[in-house]
Amino acid sequence: MLTTNHKKENSITEVLSIGKELIDMKLNWLKVMSIFLCFLFVIVFLTGCWNQKELGDIAMVTSVGVDKVPDKDTYLFTFQIIIPRQVSSVQGGGGGEQAPVTIISQKGKTLFEAVRGASQKIPSQLFFPHTRLFVFSEDVAKDGLKDFWDIFERDHEMRPLTTILIAKGMEAKTVLSIMTPIEKIPSNGLLEKSKMTEKRSAFTIRADIDDIIKAIGTEGKEPFIGGVKVMGSPQAAQADNIKQIEPKAVIATDAIALFRGGKLQGWLKDRSARGLLWVLGKVKTTVVNVKCKNKEDRISVEIIRSKAQIHSQMKNGRPRIQVMIRTEASVGETGCFIDLADPHEITRIQEKVEKRIKKEAEAAIRVAQNHQSDVFGFGAAIHRSHPEQWKKWGKDWKNHFSEMEVEVKADVSIRRSGLRNQPLKNK
Repeated sequence: MLTTNHKKENSITEVLSIGKELIDMKLNWLKVMSIFLCFLFVIVFLTGCWNQKELGDIAMVTSVGVDKVPDKDTYLFTFQIIIPRQVSSVQGGGGGEQAPVTIISQKGKTLFEAVRGASQKIPSQLFFPHTRLFVFSEDVAKDGLKDFWDIFERDHEMRPLTTILIAKGMEAKTVLSIMTPIEKIPSNGLLEKSKMTEKRSAFTIRADIDDIIKAIGTEGKEPFIGGVKVMGSPQAAQADNIKQIEPKAVIATDAIALFRGGKLQGWLKDRSARGLLWVLGKVKTTVVNVKCKNKEDRISVEIIRSKAQIHSQMKNGRPRIQVMIRTEASVGETGCFIDLADPHEITRIQEKVEKRIKKEAEAAIRVAQNHQSDVFGFGAAIHRSHPEQWKKWGKDWKNHFSEMEVEVKADVSIRRSGLRNQPLKNK
């Protein structure tokens, strides 16, 4: 009996000992996890500065211009660089008459080579994460931009949303050398002009690196790029453009460049440039002027929203495209006698605006067909809806595109006529 009780006591002691060991192991595990979590928490706040660059060691590039060197297989790269102390709202001792930016030019067969070569002319490392603009001269664009897409995709400092522009009839360096009176940074002013022109008048369009690379990689579509020009005297403007009430030169966004195979083929200008945006459904707002009954005065109609649909069809075994453009508008200004309370008058205005939109869209399509540049993506639409036929047409799409039938339809709805139905001229 005593032996049995002794065995029970030993068993209980062993169980208690095992339980204590398990509790100690659990506590030790919790301690280890607590230390690990604390260590991990501290690491999070200690890993942010391993590759930092001091402001004094870098030269922030806001824009890059690319020109051809005459009679040589070389480019001239122009880097517009910010001078931080001049941009600061509180000017220190280094203020005065110095410009807020400077430009450094360097020759090179590639951008990578030119960047390294520029180190001989500037005491800081060129820094590209803040670069928002690339300007190519028309000569470079005609020879082709294929040499530049690789570094745009490969280099980690290049931003995919960097805007690309083509300088019409002049060097890209000239565009980057002109100071603007409103924006301290000239490239920022040019970008804002491009945005405003696209948004308010639709006579040009912005294209960034990402847009262009996507267009190049899409079967049946070619890229387009906005244009820029200098109005006035560039030589006089470089010295004291920002000191004059009326600048001696103004940089203006103008036209849209058409590409095929990576090379510039031609331009969409004025109304035909807006025609491209009608077809793509990218007109945000603009003004369309139509004639009054007397053929002399005008009615200004403001487009307040627009959208477009592209439908691919087959007709007699050949591709055919139908474009449907729908817009909403309001009467902005009248220069003639008209009763805007009369629905028949509103209908007549709508029909005139529809004709103008159709005319501009058809003009854009005609110019693009002449240059065999499918910037509308008609081929991509056919590729999606008729993949079997595309296998036959895709190899020679530029010729099929230049000859294909395109039907444009427009539908305009005038929603508002402003605060007055009876113009003062009616009295």
